[in-house]
Amino acid sequence: MTIGATGVATMLRTGGYDRSDRRIAYLRALPWWQLAVVDAFADRVCAADVAYDAPGAPPTPSEVDVTLFVDAYVADSAPEIRRDLLAAFGALEHAFPALAGEAHRFTALSPARQDDVLRALERSPIDLVRGAFNGLKCLVMMGYYRDPRTWGVLGYDGPLVMRPIGGWVPLRYRSST
Repeated sequence: MTIGATGVATMLRTGGYDRSDRRIAYLRALPWWQLAVVDAFADRVCAADVAYDAPGAPPTPSEVDVTLFVDAYVADSAPEIRRDLLAAFGALEHAFPALAGEAHRFTALSPARQDDVLRALERSPIDLVRGAFNGLKCLVMMGYYRDPRTWGVLGYDGPLVMRPIGGWVPLRYRSST
C-alpha cells in the first residue's frame, strides 16, 4: 500500500490530537481534530480575569460547551459558510501561527504564545486575516455568552421576558459591580 503526498500531509496535519474525546461522537460538521483547535481558541478569547475556581468566577468555555455550539452552528450554516468556517479554523491551527513567526501549530503552543498569535491576527495588515480572526472570535463569543452563567461578568442579568423570580444569573456568577 502506498500513500500519496496528500495522505502524508493529512497524517502529519491531524496527528497528535486526542482521539478519545467523548465529544467526537456528537460532531456534525467539525473534523475530530478541530475539537482541540476550537477548545484552545475559546480558552484564549473567553479567558476569565480571575481563576475559574475563585468565588463568583464564570464557567469555563468547556463547561458551557462552546465547541459543540460552534460545531452545531457550522453544521447548520449554508455550505459556503460551512466551508469558510472550517477553512478558517484550519488556518488558525496551521497557517496563522506561521504568520506570527511560530513554527508549531496553534494547539501545540503555550497559552502565552497562543495569545501572541491572536494579537498578531487581530493587528494583521491583511484584511482577510483580521476578518477571519474576528469572525471566529464572534462565533466563539456567541457560544460562550449564550449561557446565563456567563452574563454576571458583564453585569447583565438577562432579559425581562419570562424572567425567573430569582433572575437569570445564579448569585454565584453575579458581578459585585
